[in-house]
Amino acid sequence: MKISLVLSGGAARGAFHLGVIEALKEKGIEIEAISGSSIGAIIATSLSANVSPKEQLEIFKSKAFRKSFKFNGFKKGFLKIDQKKAVLKELVPIKNLEDGNIKVHITTIDLERGDVVRFNEGEAIPLCIASSAVVPLFKPIAYKDYQLVDGGIMDNLPVYPLKEYGFPIVAVDLHPQEDGFKNSLWGIIKRTIFLMWRASVQEQMKECDYYISNEKLKNYSLFSFKNLDELFQLGYETALEHELLQSFN
Repeated sequence: MKISLVLSGGAARGAFHLGVIEALKEKGIEIEAISGSSIGAIIATSLSANVSPKEQLEIFKSKAFRKSFKFNGFKKGFLKIDQKKAVLKELVPIKNLEDGNIKVHITTIDLERGDVVRFNEGEAIPLCIASSAVVPLFKPIAYKDYQLVDGGIMDNLPVYPLKEYGFPIVAVDLHPQEDGFKNSLWGIIKRTIFLMWRASVQEQMKECDYYISNEKLKNYSLFSFKNLDELFQLGYETALEHELLQSFN
């Protein structure tokens, strides 16, 4: 079976994506095209460059990956990602998006014009970082004449680029409905980010042939890398139990 795959944003919960992809590959499902926002964009591009789900998981767990984040003071964002770090080239070992073996589409937002900007060609690492530059935590990424930030703000489940391929669209969403928040600065920031991401998903869900998520995801922090193995396993088991893969048993 051939599919198109769309991966939502969701920061550290992205390990769930990797578990789902591992299950798909085990069942022999071929991913012909892949679209992603934020962490979904990074995983999509890495997969297109032949970095396996388990290899990606080990990179995300590494100290080298965490050290690629730098405090940015209060200059347009609290954090920035050091694009020169070798670990990023290990995660995304291609120069341009079009160099991968799977058609990949990355979604970003141009902060200057307020538009959704999609890329299926261009410099891989800068565009992956741009799609993951969550406002207000990360500094916008200057690319050509754009000031790019996290694509999940306006399109967190970017189905549209996959419609042209004609394959069943499988969506993996890291944001089940969550209620409540901690009334603190950090709690408010996290809740605001969640609501932006969640709002952009509602309509896109209707355009998918298969939708994969799990209510247990809300028990995992977006910004903690402590439980990546658990998230990977949750994604793997969720996919195997889904109707899409049940037909292969």
